[in-house]
Amino acid sequence: MTAFSAEEIDRRTGGTVTTTAWGRGKMRSGNILMLEANEGLRLNRSRALSREGYSVTSVASIGETIEATRQQSYDLLVISIGEPEQLRTLLTPLPPEMNVLIVTSIDTIGQVTEYAGTGIHSFLLEPFTLSRFKAAVAQAIDGARLIKGGIRSEVLTSLARANWPPSPGTGADQFFKRIVEISAADIEAEHIFLMVKDEATGALVTKARMGDHQPDLHTVCNRVVDTGEPVVIDKTTRDAELRGLVAETDATAVMCVPLLIKGSVVGVIGHVKLTERAQFTSNDLSFASLIAWWSSMVLENARLFGRVQKQYLHMERLLEEIRVAQENERRRVAVEIHDGVAQWMVGASYGIKAIGHLISEQRLADLELELTKIRDTVQTSIKELRRTIANLRPLPLEELGLVAAVRQATESLQEDGIRYHSVIDRDLPELTLAQESTTYWIVQEMLSNIRKHSGASEVTVHIRYYDSMFSVEVSDNGQGFNPEQVMHSESPLVHLGLLGMRERAELLGGSLAIKSEQGKGTSVSFTFPVSDSETAEAMISG
Repeated sequence: MTAFSAEEIDRRTGGTVTTTAWGRGKMRSGNILMLEANEGLRLNRSRALSREGYSVTSVASIGETIEATRQQSYDLLVISIGEPEQLRTLLTPLPPEMNVLIVTSIDTIGQVTEYAGTGIHSFLLEPFTLSRFKAAVAQAIDGARLIKGGIRSEVLTSLARANWPPSPGTGADQFFKRIVEISAADIEAEHIFLMVKDEATGALVTKARMGDHQPDLHTVCNRVVDTGEPVVIDKTTRDAELRGLVAETDATAVMCVPLLIKGSVVGVIGHVKLTERAQFTSNDLSFASLIAWWSSMVLENARLFGRVQKQYLHMERLLEEIRVAQENERRRVAVEIHDGVAQWMVGASYGIKAIGHLISEQRLADLELELTKIRDTVQTSIKELRRTIANLRPLPLEELGLVAAVRQATESLQEDGIRYHSVIDRDLPELTLAQESTTYWIVQEMLSNIRKHSGASEVTVHIRYYDSMFSVEVSDNGQGFNPEQVMHSESPLVHLGLLGMRERAELLGGSLAIKSEQGKGTSVSFTFPVSDSETAEAMISG
C-alpha cells in the first residue's frame, strides 16, 4: 500500500511542518485518510492539511483505502474518484458511520449521490481553491463530531431516564452489559470490558465484555485501581512505564477508566484497539468517564439496595425468633405456674376442706398440724410467685447494673441454704441494653433451675471477657442430669427453660453450652461476641 504520512509528504516536498512555524490561528486535530489517484494533487492537498494540524494518510487506490481503514480508525475519509460507480465498491465494506467527504464535479454529482447511498457524507464540487478544500475538511470533521456528540448526549439522557433495577444480581449485570455495548458502538474499540471489585476478596471480577480476544491487561487495571486515575496508552505515549504495561500484549491503544464510589475505586472500564496507529481522543476519554460515572452510581445503588435487603431479611428473622421466644416464654411461665404454684394452691384448698372436717370432730391436734402445712404451702407459693415476677421484670438490672444485679441474684441462693462464689473480672466491656437484659435473664434462669432441680449445696458464678467474647459460667455440685435427654423430653416444663436460654443466646450471635453428668454436677456457660462498635454504642447510649 502506498501511504504518505505528513512527515513523508514534507520529505518529498522539502518542507518541514511544525505547529509553531505557521502561527496562523488555531491548529486543528484529527486523523484523515485521503484517496487521490493523482500524485501531485495528493501530495499538495496532504501537505496543506498537515499544516493545519491534521494527521494525514494518503493512498492512491480503493484497495489501499479499504486496507488502511482495517488497520486504523479515521475521523474523515476524503475521496476523489474518477468513476462514480466505483463508490459502491469502496463504501460497501466500510462501516456506515464512517465520515466521508466526496470530491466530485457538477456533472457527476447526481450519480455520486446515488452510488454513495446513506451515511455521514459531505460533498465538495470541483473546481475549488486550496482554502475552500481546507474549509470543507474542517466543516466535515466538525459536523461529524457534532453528530457524534448529539448521539452521545442522547445515550446519556437515555441512561439517566432509564429505570434500571437496583438489585445487585441480574439487574445490575444487564445494565453493565448495556454499558459495554454502548461503549463499543461509540468509541469503536475492538474490545471492551467492565470489571468490578469483589467486596469480600477485593479482586477484579469481569461483569461484561465484548470482543473475541481479550488481551491480558490486569497490570493496567491494577494501576488504575491503585491510583484512581484513568490511563490512556498508545504509540505516542512518552511514559516508558505506561508503554511497558501493554508492551507484551496485542493492543495498539488502551484506555482504562476507574469506577469511583465516594473516592474509592470499585471497578474499571477498559477499551482496547488493535489496529495500527489507533488512538483514543480526549472526547473518547470524556465519554468513557461519563459512562463510568453512571456505572458507579448503578453499582452503588445495587450494593446499598442489597445491604438494606439483607438487613430487612435479618430483622424479619430476628423478629420471628423473638416472637417464638416470647411464645415459648409464655408457655414456660404458664406451665411453671400450673405445675408449681397452682398445684400447691389446689393442695391448700384440700387442706382447708380437711380443716372443716377436723373442727367438726374436735381434733385440735390434727387441726394445728394441717394449718401449719397450709401456711407453709402458701408461704412457698408466695416466694415462688415473687421469683417468677422477678424473672419477668428485671428491675435490679435497671437500678444496679449488670454486675451488681448478678451478685444480688446469686446472694439470694442463701435463702435456700446454698453457698455461693462469685468470680467477676474487673475489666468488663460496656454492653448494649439487649445484651445486659439477655445475660441477666439467662443467669436468673440458671439459678432458678439449680434451686428447683439440682439439689446442689454450692454454686459458682464466673463472668469474664477475653478475645472480644463475653462469657458467663454457672456451675454447681448437684445431682446432674443428661442434657440430651432433657432437651428432647416430652414435658414442656423440663426443657422449655433450657430451650429459651439457647434461643436468647443465639439472638445475640452467641452460644449456650451445657456440661452435666449424673452425680457430678452441672456447668452451663453462655458466650457471645462484643465488637468495638457495640461497646462504643453502649458507652454513648449510657
